[in-house]
This record gives sequence, C-alpha cells and structure tokens, in this order.
Amino acid sequence: MQLFQSIVSSSLLAFLLILSSPNLLTSCQPQPQPQPPSVACKSTPYPKLCRSILSAFKSSPSDSYNYGKFTLKKCLKQAKKLSKAIDHYLTHKKYVPSSQLEAGAMQDCAQLADLNVFYLEKISAELKSDGSRTDALVERVSSLLSGVVTNQHTCFDGLADAKSSFAAVLAEPLANMTRLYSISLGLVTHALDRNLKQLKRSKASQNQGVP
Repeated sequence: MQLFQSIVSSSLLAFLLILSSPNLLTSCQPQPQPQPPSVACKSTPYPKLCRSILSAFKSSPSDSYNYGKFTLKKCLKQAKKLSKAIDHYLTHKKYVPSSQLEAGAMQDCAQLADLNVFYLEKISAELKSDGSRTDALVERVSSLLSGVVTNQHTCFDGLADAKSSFAAVLAEPLANMTRLYSISLGLVTHALDRNLKQLKRSKASQNQGVP
C-alpha cells in the first residue's frame, strides 16, 4: 500500500512539475477567435472590397490572420503578373520609349515590380512560422507591406510625370493592386498586433499565478 501511494505521489508531482514548466507556459499561445469577413474587414481601408475578396475564402469564418495570408497569396499572384507584363513590354521589339524620361520610368517600374514580388515572398515566408508572432515580426511585415504600396505609387507617379502612354494602361490595374495590398496590410498587421496583445496578457496572467 505504501509503495502504491509512493508511486501515485511521484506521478502527481511529475505531472505538476510539467504543468508549471516555464517553457510549456510560454509556448502556449492564445488561439485567435474566428471572425466573419464583415468584422475582420473593418480593419482595412476598403471594407466592401475586402468582403468581396474574402467571399472566395472557403474556410470562412476564420480569423484575420488566415484572411491576411489568403489575401497575401492573391497579392503575390498579381505582383508576379505585373512584373511579367512589364518585362514583356520592355523586351518587345515594337516598344520604343517616347523619351529618356519614359525609358527611365519604365525601368524603374520593372525594378519596383520585381522588388514587390521579393517583398511579398519574404512576408509569406515570415508568416509560415506561427510561433514567432513578436513585436519584431509585426514591424517587419508592416514595413514590407507598406513598402509594396509605396512602390506601386512610385511606379505610377514616375510614368505619369514622364507622360507615358503606359501610365493610362497601368492606371486601373495598379489602383486595384494598391487597394488589394492595403487590404492585406490591414488584415495581417491587425491580426498580428491583436494576437501579440493577447499573448502578452496571457503571459502576464500566468506570471501572476506563479509564486
């Protein structure tokens, strides 16, 4: 009987030690709560367009983080299309720039389009690691997505200043892509920031319960 009680006591002690392990406590992150697109899209500058885009998200309702990753895939797809289209236009035999200014603006657009693809691929890679949602991650993702939006504006402004006919061709696609980037920026940064605050509150509560 004493042996049995000793085994039970040892097992209980081991179980309690596991539960009180700091590594286990810090690794447990609060699970984001599912939200309908109508709620998640309030964090974006274009709620109506956001809801329309997320209507194609098959796992709805989900959370802003997964919505953000979904829109990022669309961003990357569109960025690659634009980069390919600009490169094709520049290498086409019939393309003759109207001025040196236009030639420079087109080259700038090509480089900025490639840079946007790189930025979006980097963001996608960053977000694959769900366990690293930190202040630094929020800052990096926000900075890169903001850079993508800025690059879009820089490209169009350069073409407009050069009075390039290509500016009229790209005006609507660039505007649509900028809105898409802005929506993704709103969803991702809001979700990361929200999750980070929940994690900090969870850790604070856990620390208060530890003597």
